[in-house]
Amino acid sequence: MSLQFIFRKISSADTDILHMIELRKANVEDYLCCEVTNEDGITNTTWYSKEDVALWGEDYIRANTTMEYSDFTGWIISLDLEPWNDMQEASKKKKQAPCFQAPSWLEGHIKEWKQKRLTTVTLCSTSGNEWLEVWYYGDLLTINGEPQLYIVPSYFAPELVAARDPESGEEFVVFDGGRHGYDNMFCNEHDLDELERRTLKRYEIPASKLILELGYSIDYEDEKEDFQVNEDGMVALINGERMPWEQVKRDGIDYIALYYVNEEGKQVQILDNELA
Repeated sequence: MSLQFIFRKISSADTDILHMIELRKANVEDYLCCEVTNEDGITNTTWYSKEDVALWGEDYIRANTTMEYSDFTGWIISLDLEPWNDMQEASKKKKQAPCFQAPSWLEGHIKEWKQKRLTTVTLCSTSGNEWLEVWYYGDLLTINGEPQLYIVPSYFAPELVAARDPESGEEFVVFDGGRHGYDNMFCNEHDLDELERRTLKRYEIPASKLILELGYSIDYEDEKEDFQVNEDGMVALINGERMPWEQVKRDGIDYIALYYVNEEGKQVQILDNELA
């Protein structure tokens, strides 16, 4: 059965969920409501902690959730954690094997993942299309005499890079120089109004395959005591927001590079950013 999912903030209308959170004596802002709709248009809701969503990933939840009807309890949403537990057990047996790691903002947009010198991912739209346009905010700069133009921050605000599927019109953020990475999460303060005013323009290349390199050199577990993780597993960011610890480890990259594959099959770099 095909299911549709919407992850959203818990509202005052979610009375049953609010009651359960109250019984746990927990904070509402640390949880998400998940609306699940089956192919007959019937919608039911469940809820997860933000920490669990960051740990499992929305893609895992979508792939392993069922919604079935019972004469006794009505519609029931169930998440099968057996595949997750199997993966964790296999990981323990093969500690030398690379562990899948990618930022949460790229959820649903990774076609291929490889662990090379750096974590390397090939991007796609949610429909699986790899041929994507590059849209950006910022300035363009030549570096060391290279022929291509690099996307860099403008005088007013950090760079913002998005990919757009020319077939569906879907657009998703590839990198936000005002929000993503260790420095932007814990060190650099930005004018939020300026971030919201950034408008995108087309980077003048045809729709291309896009490849990201991501740096994960920070040992977060070794430095965990420096981040003041609260009892709910949440960490305060410099902008006042709170993020689950597992998501911090995914999103707190220390380097990012973006390449497109040209007509000759060569990777051409257009973004290079140290983030720690």
